[in-house]
Amino acid sequence: MNRFKMTQEAEKTIQSVKDKKLRMYASNFRSFAKFCEDFYLPVDFDALELYLHESITQQHVKLSTFNRRLAGVKYWLMNQHDQQMTMEQQERIHLLRQLYNDEQYLRLKPQRGVRAENQNDVLRLIDRYDTIKKADIRKRAICLVNLITANRPSEMVRLKVSDFDFDNRSVHVMMIKQGEMKEKRLTLECVQAVKKYTNVYELQPDDYFVGAADKWGNHTSRQIHEDSYAQSIHNWLGFAPYTFRKTQITAMYQKGADIPTIAKQSGHKSHQTIMEHYINLRTSDVDAFL
Repeated sequence: MNRFKMTQEAEKTIQSVKDKKLRMYASNFRSFAKFCEDFYLPVDFDALELYLHESITQQHVKLSTFNRRLAGVKYWLMNQHDQQMTMEQQERIHLLRQLYNDEQYLRLKPQRGVRAENQNDVLRLIDRYDTIKKADIRKRAICLVNLITANRPSEMVRLKVSDFDFDNRSVHVMMIKQGEMKEKRLTLECVQAVKKYTNVYELQPDDYFVGAADKWGNHTSRQIHEDSYAQSIHNWLGFAPYTFRKTQITAMYQKGADIPTIAKQSGHKSHQTIMEHYINLRTSDVDAFL
């Protein structure tokens, strides 16, 4: 009986993970299903090839959208329709993706994200909240942590007070994308701001670091949505939270940090991703080595 119960609980857990991923990709699959309905096609991998071809040649979607559609529909076909992609189908879709290397579609390939700002400029914006006001103390601590750690919004909203180690000037961050906890370093200024925030708000170890706050600055310990967090940062500083991430990575590189060191702080597994999507070399950087 114990084994049967344990097996049931394991199956339930695995199914919940699958369901979560299905919900994440649901909109991609709905678009594909509508395409199949419009063109009287069966919902299968052969139709996916036609859908992706249409996406590039007629809709002119970006490479990032192509990859998202492929991943979403593939997951649904395999998990909800019990279909498997053949080696030939994989190769044909791989060849379709190579269309983005052709001159006609090359402009759809770059993945443009938010721009990096000057780190000192961002710090000056944050220091506008270096006041005795309760709400400002919270804003400054949150912004400094986000900048120094180069955290993603998904990581910021999941931080708890117990994740901070003030003595070692570090914080353990839940990396949802990688499925692990990772230690990141903090500056002394950042540690002092967090200490002040947690003391003023009387936060407990199990409280969410960001949490929710009303217009009077009263804190409620609950995990807020990433969109709510992004809106708060935009209201406070006038830019998206990812600007913190790109600014910090660029600043570390310009100060002489190598890519493995940057990856350790930012939480990237791929060094290539940092170079391709975060490091913006200036013309003067190139000139210095000519």
